[in-house]
Order: sequence, then C-alpha cells, then structure tokens
Amino acid sequence: MIKSIVVLGGGTAGWLTASLIAAKHVNDYSPFKVTLVESPNIPTIGVGEGTWPTMVNTLKQLGISELTFMQHCDASFKQASKFVHWVNGKENDYYYHPFTPPQSFEDLSLVAGWQKLNVNGKNEKFADAVSLQTTLCQQKKAPKQLKLGDFNTIENYGYHLDAGKFAKLLTEHGVNKLGVIHVLDDVIDVISDENGDIAALMTQEHGNIEGDLFIDCSGQAAKLIGQHYNVPFISKKDVLFIDKAIATQVPYKTVQDPVESATISTAQSAGWIWDIGLPTRRGVGHVFSSKYISVEQAKAQLKEYLHNSVTDVEQLQFRVLDINPGHREVFWHKNCVAVGMSSGFLEPLEASALVMVELAAKTIALHMPASREVMDIVALQYNDNMRFRWQRIIDFLKLHYVLSERDDEGFWRDNRDLTTIPDSLQALLRLWYHQAPDNNGFLSPYDLFPAASYQYILYGMGFKTQENHLGNPVMLAKRALQAFSKVKERQDKMPGLLPTNREILNEIHQLNRDVTLDIDQSTLGYWHYLCPTKLNDISQRYPIFFKKESQGFTPIYLTSLSDKTKKALSMSHDTQKKSWLTNELATMLNQPNFLEPVKLAITLNDDTDINVSGLHVIEKNKWQQVKLSNKLPAQVSQQLEVFISSLQHVPRLIEQENNARS
Repeated sequence: MIKSIVVLGGGTAGWLTASLIAAKHVNDYSPFKVTLVESPNIPTIGVGEGTWPTMVNTLKQLGISELTFMQHCDASFKQASKFVHWVNGKENDYYYHPFTPPQSFEDLSLVAGWQKLNVNGKNEKFADAVSLQTTLCQQKKAPKQLKLGDFNTIENYGYHLDAGKFAKLLTEHGVNKLGVIHVLDDVIDVISDENGDIAALMTQEHGNIEGDLFIDCSGQAAKLIGQHYNVPFISKKDVLFIDKAIATQVPYKTVQDPVESATISTAQSAGWIWDIGLPTRRGVGHVFSSKYISVEQAKAQLKEYLHNSVTDVEQLQFRVLDINPGHREVFWHKNCVAVGMSSGFLEPLEASALVMVELAAKTIALHMPASREVMDIVALQYNDNMRFRWQRIIDFLKLHYVLSERDDEGFWRDNRDLTTIPDSLQALLRLWYHQAPDNNGFLSPYDLFPAASYQYILYGMGFKTQENHLGNPVMLAKRALQAFSKVKERQDKMPGLLPTNREILNEIHQLNRDVTLDIDQSTLGYWHYLCPTKLNDISQRYPIFFKKESQGFTPIYLTSLSDKTKKALSMSHDTQKKSWLTNELATMLNQPNFLEPVKLAITLNDDTDINVSGLHVIEKNKWQQVKLSNKLPAQVSQQLEVFISSLQHVPRLIEQENNARS
C-alpha cells in the first residue's frame, strides 16, 4: 500500500506539493506520511510572483488564512493582466484580461452584441464593455472590502506575491500544521529497486529516505525525472520564442505610491516586460528571444522602461535567467512524478507556471493510487491529462503573439508564421472566425483557461468573428443591451464603495492577529469577579479560574478572549470584588500547590493566536488527595467540584471568538 510520499526539492513547487498532499492524506488515524528533502546549499528560484484565482481555493485547502498569507508573503491583490502595445504598438494600444468573466457569461455571450455596437461607431474595448474589473484596475482599486473577511469578494482575484516569502510560509505551515517531515540535506544518490522504481534517496547526513512515491520538485536540475530516468524533454522553442529573462526589484518612490491591480505586460521589440506591484516594491523583468536581440539590448530596453519611475536605474541589480521552453515527454514515470520546473516551463506570460504546480499537486493528491499495483493506471491517465494541459497552455500563450498586428520587428512577424502555430490553435482560430468561444462546454474541463479568457484575448487583440444565425438574434440583442447596461451601472457605483489597493494593503498590515491577555494586568471586561449568588448560573456558561491578589486567590470567570467579543456582550457582570469565600474555602485555595498557574494558548480558525496568562486552576492530583481524605465540609467540596467542571466551557469561548470573525 502507498503510505510514504517523498518530495525532492523545496521552494514554492516543493512545499505547495507536499502541503497539498499532506492536507488531504496525513492524519492521526493513518500511517500515511509526507517527507520533503531539500538541500541547504541550493537557493530556490520562485516560479513567479503572480497567481491565478485558483490560489484562493488552494489557501483554503491548506488552512492558511488570507490575512496570514498577505502579511507574511508581501502579497497584493491581482485582478487582471493588462497588455500594452501588443496589438499595433500605438499610443492607445492596451487591453485587459480580467479574472471575472464577462457579465452574464454563464448563459449569454456578449461578443456579437459588442461587435454590433462597435460597427455602429461606439468603439469601446471589449473588456471595458463587459466587465467592471477593468474600471477597478484603471483606478487601482481593490476587488473587495476588508470587512467582507478572508476570501470573500466582489470580483475574482488572485495574488501578486514574494515567492521566497511564500515558500517560507509554506515551510512553516507544512511542518507545524500539516505534519510534513522536513529533511534538510543533500541527496548524493538515488537507489533503485529491482523493478526500476526508486526505492530511496541517499542523503549525506540522514541516510536513506525510503518512500513509495517520489515527487521531483528539484527545478531545472530534474534530478529524478531527468538525471535518473532520462525522460526526454520536448522543446517548444519552435512555437514560443522566449528564451531569456532579465529580472530586477524596483523600490517605490514613497511608501504610499499606488499599487497596481493588474500585472502589466508591455510589448518590446523581441519580447515583453512584466511589472508586478507588491506592497513594498515592484517586481519588473524583461523576457525576450536572444535570436532577435542581445542581453545588453534587452537590458537597455528594460532600463528605458524604468527610467521615468526610478530615480537611478543604474543602482538596480539585474539578474539574467535562461528559459528553455518545453516540457517532459511524460510526467509520471514508474513511481516518480515531476512537478514544477522539473516537468517543464514555457514563459511567465499569464502566470501559468504556479497554477500548473497547483493543478499537478491537487491531481496527485486527489488521484493518489492506493497501491503500487494500480499506480501505472493512474500514471497513464495523469500523463494524458497533463500533456493536454501543456498543449492548451502553449496554444493560449501563442494566441497572444499570433493576433498581433505589429510589423516593426522580425520577432512579431515570425510569430505569425503558420509553421510556428500549432495545428490545434489554427483549428480553434478557424472555429472562432465563424463562432465565438462560449460557455457551452466545447472546451475540455481540463483546459486551464476558460472560454472567457479566450474571449478577452481574442477581442482585446481585435479579432473579428463573423455574424451567424445561431440562436434568436432579437432576444440575444435585447439581453446583451441589458447586460451592457448592468455593467455600466456597476462601473458607476462600485468603485466608490471599494478602497484602493494601497488603502486595503495598509489596513491589512495594520491588523494584528496576535492577542495577549494578562489577567494580572488587564482591566475588567474580559473577566469578572464571581458573585456567590451567581455561582450556579455562571458555572453553566463560563469557565471559572482563580486570580492571585494581595490577600490571596479569588475566583473569577472569563467571558471573552478579545475585544471582538468583549464589545458584543451585553450581560450584566460584577465589576467589584466581593469577599464571600468561607474560611474553609479560602484556606483550601491558599494552601501551597493546591492551585497551579495555567496559560491558554489558542489558535483560532483565522490563525489568530490568543495567549491568556495570569490564570490559576485547581491542581487535579492535589484535589484527588483532598477528596479521599473526606475532611472537607460537603458545601466546600461541592463548590470546588463546580469550579473544576466549569472549565468545560473554554471551548465555548473559542467558538464565540471564531463566530465573531466569520
């Protein structure tokens, strides 16, 4: 039976994969385990700083709150990709690919209605006509209000993030919350079984790490799928020409500079420049084809792009990276699966790399073979699905270049050469010339990009679909006008209700989810003195503790753990200490070691950590000894039992806090 998964390699790919598998399969009732082995001597390279909206569900699956993610990963909200100078290079040449589908997309295509309006002289960009999100991006607005809570939103969004910080968060969460075993060591050999499977990874300090399924997240080195198994790599340089990248980090001029709501992709002579806004900096880079321009020429173009927004471009550090566009012939071979850059990489356009890691890890976790006997069956289907996905990503990325009208450089002209366009994309273009991509199930559920994405690119780039006689044209035209009117209504109303990206990020980073409550130092409100006439009532609702004061210990009860619930309570509580303890009870409570200090350390559903100190409870062993002695009056004994039993209401306080935050 499969019960031990070994992931080779850390970084975002390794830790996302290990964590998603552990989140689904590791628990106290199964021997299933996930081990991640990474070298302390190999720096990790993030697969990118942009995500798709799929990351929202991924964080939910992992149990990472959005606030924790945003604060720890220097993250911001990403609502779209903005393409500048991709069509013809003229001044007003830009369009958006928003993450929210066009208005009424589930049951209505607005393409025909939009084309008719433009024929009649309106000349409005497609995304502007069908989506609120372009307006939000132009105004640098957030997709939500913070009061909506984690992951709740008005418009779809993904994230821009610091990949290194994300890997660190995943490491801590994977080990501490999901039970991933972390081995920090160099792998010096791969040990094979008689049937050709991998039996173990030999490490320098930790011996052999055995497993049933090995996942190769070792990046471009591809230590298992490439170096060990020699699975062929299929180059796609003949289709996608990008083979170099120059990356840099750009500081804001001031801490309150606006933060973009979209990834900005600006076309250049032989590639394009990405520009991503994080809360504390921008991530900027130039991807290009070295067949058409040199590294120095590409760096000069990047510096020219940055010239107006950076005080001294020469002070920036530039890193040159090689890109080898392509993917493995198969991704799951024997008991080894390649995920991340070991499986392939194309180019950063549309942030496809990170979402492919998500998809691969979730598919492996969902289709995890129960035994080695059925693994090859699972692997066969996995390979078919992943090959299809890679090809459709290639088609989608190529689409951006194919539709360009730029004729100023060989790079753009050659991208339109039919010999560089996959047959599958040529067939789709012929189809879409006659009928627009629609939400009708024609595209496979394994397509990474939905029909809405194809619409945004096609009609953003100026593609024309011929008029046809499908459906009821009168009814469709009427519904299209209603949809356009709804979009305009939302564009007029919603921006005024939403904060800017900078405003919501400031608010997020001012929030503190670490709550410390010291009963000895805090004022009344979280806790209250216990009145003897209310003992039975209080003990049925709240946990009773003891507080040390100058005259000895006195009973108190907790009613809340934070300001959120403190403000919500309206019940009348005692605000003054009342001396009501009998001599016998007071004497018993103040005996040496009869009470012991306790500290409540609670982690709520939204990752808020609450620590409560200054509390004391009856020491159980001491209480048992006193009970057995039969020396206490019955009333005192009964009161002490009530104090102890009231502690069962601590979970109620935790539930109260979770409800206040949900």
